[in-house]
Amino acid sequence: MAGILLGFPLAAVLLRLMLLALGDSGGAWLIPALMLFFPLWTALMIGAYAFGSAVRAWIVLGSANALAFLAQWVTQHGR
Repeated sequence: MAGILLGFPLAAVLLRLMLLALGDSGGAWLIPALMLFFPLWTALMIGAYAFGSAVRAWIVLGSANALAFLAQWVTQHGR
């Protein structure tokens, strides 16, 4: 369940950070990024099973979401 609920926003923000890193807001790479979204989300869902317990999956994926959203906020407001 952690992979489904926390993997979705994590995949979205990771792709957003990738587009921001490409410059020009990654406009030319939007469609390939959208095509990459579902495989990335699926990989995060599968990767959630690598943790020893559900609690650990929630903690790690929740922390990864917090860090990724913080990085996005810093990237947008730090300019």
